[in-house]
Amino acid sequence: MPGDRAVLATFAEPSDAARAVRALRAAGFQVQTAMPAPFPEVIAALGRPRSRLGLATLPGAIAGLLAGVALTVGTSLAWPLVTGGKPVVSVPPFVIVIFEMTVLVGSLTNLVAVVVGSRAGGRRQAAVFRPRAVEDRVAVRAVVGAGADGAAALRILRESGADEVGDA
Repeated sequence: MPGDRAVLATFAEPSDAARAVRALRAAGFQVQTAMPAPFPEVIAALGRPRSRLGLATLPGAIAGLLAGVALTVGTSLAWPLVTGGKPVVSVPPFVIVIFEMTVLVGSLTNLVAVVVGSRAGGRRQAAVFRPRAVEDRVAVRAVVGAGADGAAALRILRESGADEVGDA
């Protein structure tokens, strides 16, 4: 929003950043983060819902499993080789192909879901953070509304153990 300003802090420890995010959210601030890896405690503190990407990947993996079974069993039945009295359809040699087909189709389904999801949603504006946030720090940005107390956000960030605190 035009009248809003932001306060930015960097943290060396993800647990400190998570504590700051929880405190800021409890105080009513809108919070954004940038981090070099998806730290579970920070993600949980943001209160974001769990990704539904697995709901798209699982059916793809099941389809890959069925395709792997159909490929191996179908090929063995279409071209039955003389196996010296052993069964033509034997599970142990098929496991590798079935596993690989499961992973292949599941991962391709995942890729399609990520591409479709990224086209459907996305950032409304680019997040501006300090460069160290992508190196070895977690950056927490609190958006201070026009009538909100920016000093409270600064105090929360400092008390949570921020390394650097300032306007964003």
